[in-house]
Amino acid sequence: MDFCISRINTPQGIFKLTGRRVIVGSQTVIHYQGAKFMSTDGWVELDLDSSKAKQVLDKIEAVVINHLNQD
Repeated sequence: MDFCISRINTPQGIFKLTGRRVIVGSQTVIHYQGAKFMSTDGWVELDLDSSKAKQVLDKIEAVVINHLNQD
């Protein structure tokens, strides 16, 4: 199931996210297609291949899944 979150507040900051949510058994797996975070200069695109971006997205995964489950 594809998703587009125009704005989500997390402990790591404010994000715009697009991707695909896959439910495997009782687990939800998130595959991000795009991610931006709000910086002091506006929206900044995350490089989804970088280890730093992956670490940040891992930290907010529970908040994202919770948000998607509320829809």
